[in-house]
Amino acid sequence: MKKNEPLPPAGEAGSVPASSPDLRAARAAFENDIRATILNEAAAVLRDEGPAAFTIRRIAAAVNASTKAVYTHFGNKDGLFDALYLQSFADLTKVMQDQIDPGEPAASLLRVCHAYRDYACAHPTRYNIMFGDLGRAYEAPLSSRRKAFESFGVLREAVEACLSPERSVEKTRITRLIWATMHGVVSLELRGLLGSSDEIGNVFDDAVTAICLAWSLPLGRS
Repeated sequence: MKKNEPLPPAGEAGSVPASSPDLRAARAAFENDIRATILNEAAAVLRDEGPAAFTIRRIAAAVNASTKAVYTHFGNKDGLFDALYLQSFADLTKVMQDQIDPGEPAASLLRVCHAYRDYACAHPTRYNIMFGDLGRAYEAPLSSRRKAFESFGVLREAVEACLSPERSVEKTRITRLIWATMHGVVSLELRGLLGSSDEIGNVFDDAVTAICLAWSLPLGRS
């Protein structure tokens, strides 16, 4: 086809219908890329300028787009924050879920714990939105908090796999202890209050191991 050659009307022989699956997939991928870009820049604004700067106008300027583009994808400022909150938890849930191997329950539990810390260290702003000061600027609706709870569910699944059937009633209590411990160590780490990364890694492992020993969970290698 020559450059700028007119195309036949949609639906005529040789043309690709406007509603073809390929075009829909391309449009969906494009929209997903736009959303991801907006969310990444929104997180950067929160990190660099704080919650007071978190406005639709400021986010639109950060991505060099109109405010209408942001409103179209997220509705309003709360919708944007909610999307950022949910995406952060979805990413954490996935990296934890990826560590589970039914054939290696003890090793899987340690890998899940390490994945939690690794995610927090790699994405401190997202972690702060989920659990820290940045998240206090927004009150997630109940439906979003329930969705976010899926990450806790992944850890509970890993814990339950290490328990005998008669001890399965203990899974939630043990999971809460491990979750709270991981959160405490990681939160101190991100504030620079626990020494070097290697030292903190040892503290993290010792803390998780202590809970496993206290509750007679098998210990594995990650």
